[in-house]
Amino acid sequence: MKNVLIINQSSELYGADKALLELIENYPEGFSPIIVLEHEGPLKEILLEMGFKVIKCPVIKLNRAAFSFKGIFLVGSHFIKGLYILRKETRNTHIDLVHSNAISVLVGAFYSFFFRKKHLWHVHEIVENPKFIANLYPKIVSFFSDKIVFNSKASFEQFLKIKPNVRNKSEVIYNGQSRLLPISSTTTIASIKTKLFKTDENAIVIGLVGRISRWKGQYLLLDAFSNLLKKHDAIHLVFVGSTPPDQDHFLHKLEDQIEVLGIKEKVTIIDFQKEIWPIYDAITISVVPSIEPEPFGLVATEAMLSFKPVVAANHGGLSEIVIDDETGFLFEPRNQQDLENQLEKLIVNPAMVTKMGKKGNERVRSQFSTENYVSSIRNAYSEI
Repeated sequence: MKNVLIINQSSELYGADKALLELIENYPEGFSPIIVLEHEGPLKEILLEMGFKVIKCPVIKLNRAAFSFKGIFLVGSHFIKGLYILRKETRNTHIDLVHSNAISVLVGAFYSFFFRKKHLWHVHEIVENPKFIANLYPKIVSFFSDKIVFNSKASFEQFLKIKPNVRNKSEVIYNGQSRLLPISSTTTIASIKTKLFKTDENAIVIGLVGRISRWKGQYLLLDAFSNLLKKHDAIHLVFVGSTPPDQDHFLHKLEDQIEVLGIKEKVTIIDFQKEIWPIYDAITISVVPSIEPEPFGLVATEAMLSFKPVVAANHGGLSEIVIDDETGFLFEPRNQQDLENQLEKLIVNPAMVTKMGKKGNERVRSQFSTENYVSSIRNAYSEI
């Protein structure tokens, strides 16, 4: 049995966190994971319940704040503390491989470098700004890794622009997704719509699942929805997700915008939901309107597994997931009018909603399955 030390950037259940959990729940035979997390959170709770060893340790995050005087001091102290904790916690365990599950975490790179361990760096991000950090990441990842795995062609191509020679040790492995929970009953769906969404059980629910943040597109979708309401009264908008830590101002801005538009009774904001599948079941149309490129777009595959058509911004990994006019629609990023047009096609055509939902489900099961994902990661592990 080979032991893999996995470093993750957060203990939440968004994006890369969910991709990691999907991997660990179906971990490759012959490998045993030990997970490193810096904070408490739902991901840690689940991993402990499953019986996995979780090490609490600074993961040394590289961001804009790290280049301030205070940031440099913190990186230095976390570097010393992080290596000490990992060395202590793994003293009686032979580590065969280190798997860093985000480019922003550095403790795995340092641990593998100083203790001569093989290192796989798993890229789940597309960083375009600030330019200094965007240019720095590929160089650091290239230097400290034996193999680099990208979660989409889009994230891979972003690296190639800056560090072309990473091609020789890189591979694109799409995130895998599966759904074991059956589709909710009509009674359950009706209850979610009336009690949680605060709308009519027959309403056409347009839903955005994801963090409430600067770039996820909540404000763009809200304005598009407000215009669509002028022609279609039987629609309701639902935002599902919380803000990043200490960034509640994004939520307050969204609430203020809803108030200004005068559509409070037509919009519901729901906090992060651990059990997300029943929420998708109660949504009619899933929207991923990110104004910056998504490196992958796990919410799109989740929605498709729930038989929902997806309307998504046509950039980043979303362009590789959604097939335009087959499993949903792609719209020009940041283009509110185009977003409205694509949504309206589905609002007025229930048969299209059903057809695209079925096509999307088939696509995820064939192209983005957990089996494909885990098998590819196993092969990547074995190569190094």
